[in-house]
Amino acid sequence: MATQNCPAPGGILMQDNIVYTAQPVRVSMPDQNVNDDIIFSTFNLHFCNPCCLGFGAFYNSIKARDSRLLGDFPMARSYGARARCINIAAIIIGSISILIVIIVLSKSMSQLTSYFHH
Repeated sequence: MATQNCPAPGGILMQDNIVYTAQPVRVSMPDQNVNDDIIFSTFNLHFCNPCCLGFGAFYNSIKARDSRLLGDFPMARSYGARARCINIAAIIIGSISILIVIIVLSKSMSQLTSYFHH
């Protein structure tokens, strides 16, 4: 809004002696928060990769990040949700497998030590 030669409070006097007042502009952006779980996927890829689930999770995390950068947010959310589900499955299966290996090794060691002591 411009007015002639009236210095208004909050207005800016320009070189042509017209006072311009600033109006706030509100821009609504779509929700761009996409959780790709790339760190969780990298951990599962390197340390907990039963049946190549860690690789599948890492692949979906990369696809989620690529889709987000391309602006395809629904597809990025889909890939991110799939990566999270695969990560959870990989960590559960990997933890159970490690626990079973520890139990089997401890039982074997106890049987070996009892065999050699008798």
